[in-house]
Amino acid sequence: MRKPALLLLLAGLAACATEGGEPVTAPAVPVVSAPARLAERLPAQAGTFQRGATAPIELPLPGVEVAYATAGRSAAGFVQVVRPPSEAPPDGPGSLVAQDEYQRMVAAAQRGAGPHRRLRVVQESDQPPNAPLFRCAHLEGTYGRTPVTSTSCVGAAGGQLLRLRVSMPRRDPPAADPRAFIADIAAALRAP
Repeated sequence: MRKPALLLLLAGLAACATEGGEPVTAPAVPVVSAPARLAERLPAQAGTFQRGATAPIELPLPGVEVAYATAGRSAAGFVQVVRPPSEAPPDGPGSLVAQDEYQRMVAAAQRGAGPHRRLRVVQESDQPPNAPLFRCAHLEGTYGRTPVTSTSCVGAAGGQLLRLRVSMPRRDPPAADPRAFIADIAAALRAP
């Protein structure tokens, strides 16, 4: 069988595997020795977000944070790659350490940084839908008088814990698509 025909056959089989929203098996991200090594795999662009500075962090766990923002900074986000507090979790949102960190991150987002920053969870989902790498909470609320939306996610890849957040003013149409951002981050981490 020639190479192009084989590729078409494999693409057709992959399409069949995703019909009905069933999860597919995604390639595992190779385990890395340090959060900064995995952060190197993050893309220069994810959805409509451009990559910004990378900075070391110590809290909530030691690692690195990569900033992202849209043109004009109408939406901003970050991806934190942190060393897990215990053994290296498997890829995805299912490990106990990822689930615990997800609960902490969502509780902190709902609590806010003061009396004028309040968010509530409006939906939870695994992202990307057909090959989840993250558990995400989609939140709405206010920062002062400004209505906002925020998406907070936790997952694991390459033996590291991942924390991700996207925030923007709430408007119609939205300033950016958080799901496209998350999908591009997951694809970059899984790329060979």
